[in-house]
Amino acid sequence: MEPDREWVGRARELAARFAGRAAAHDREGSFPFENFAELREAGFYGLTVPREFGGAEASLATYLGVLEALARGDGSTALAFMMHLKTFGQEREAPSYPARWFERFCRGAVERGELVNTVATEEGLGSPSGGGLPDTTARREGDGWVLEGRKTFTTLAPVLHHFIVLARIEEDGGGPPRVGNFLVMRGEPGLRVVETWDALGMRATGSHDVVLERVRLPADRLLNAREAGSPDPRAGAGMAWFGLGLCAVTIGVATAARDYAVAFARERTPNSQRPIREMPGVRMRVARMDLLLQRSRALMWDAARAWAEQPVEGMPAIDRVAAAKVETLNACIEAAELAMRVVGGVSLQRARPLERYFRDVRAPLHNPPLEDRALEQLARRALDGGFEAPKAAE
Repeated sequence: MEPDREWVGRARELAARFAGRAAAHDREGSFPFENFAELREAGFYGLTVPREFGGAEASLATYLGVLEALARGDGSTALAFMMHLKTFGQEREAPSYPARWFERFCRGAVERGELVNTVATEEGLGSPSGGGLPDTTARREGDGWVLEGRKTFTTLAPVLHHFIVLARIEEDGGGPPRVGNFLVMRGEPGLRVVETWDALGMRATGSHDVVLERVRLPADRLLNAREAGSPDPRAGAGMAWFGLGLCAVTIGVATAARDYAVAFARERTPNSQRPIREMPGVRMRVARMDLLLQRSRALMWDAARAWAEQPVEGMPAIDRVAAAKVETLNACIEAAELAMRVVGGVSLQRARPLERYFRDVRAPLHNPPLEDRALEQLARRALDGGFEAPKAAE
């Protein structure tokens, strides 16, 4: 299972240009419109779109290779763009939207440069993966729907065309509560982006709030629905493309931190003495960074391969995704901290990129699958399912 080298090579070329702009966008908290213009021009908007709609239909492996390459230049751009790309990957594997709308998303991305993302998180709800009911509501009115509410963490908000909004469906007649995903398009009356994003890390993702004030939609804008608390039909594919995408982005950022620290250690010679690369403490920290990054890549690629092949032996593929996300995030955070220690006090200077890497590498901790839920998933498999006692060796 190998990523397409041509796509990854093109991503590296773009990342080199993105790196030159990253500091300014981070400092200003501004959205990198020029990066996305270049991604579109280079054909990346259709990377994971099916071939039948003009896309490249890139594999999970190519998707991960591209994200890691982009993140080495600018973590914010890679993380934000991931939200668009994973939509097509997971929908290819686990279709849940009406075919005509999915085709519109696909052709919109390829032919018109339209970006798509889910809009689910709310201040009171937190991550919807926790199973809570959103405060955003959708109620029938006439022959359509009216949506009202406020969403947070709407990544790509400055450039999104298709907003896939999670809402609680208000219906007469009782019955268990239902939630649904509704398609809202940029420019719909009542849709408003409020520029609230001012975060510690990943400052250039444009993850602003979205306000929906009596947004009227035709009946067919309900893309899918289910009882609240019931499994999302896309859950497995969604977790694989989302969770492993986060791994790739985080590894990319941590690798950039490692590379900066290694270059610094090779060149830094205090007071015309010996280079710090000869100091045992520096050497051990650099070796530890490489160990952590190698382990992270191994876990990510193991999970991706298992997801593609669904092996009979060993940990189930979906559990490998959970394990990879938990271990990769923690390992990459440690690697970025070690890079700071190698470089020393000057690593705190805003003029150097290391403090940005140190902040950015932490952000995906708060994306699902969250650590506690991922660990509970592993524990549930081990402790609550069927169990066969080990047999004595003979």
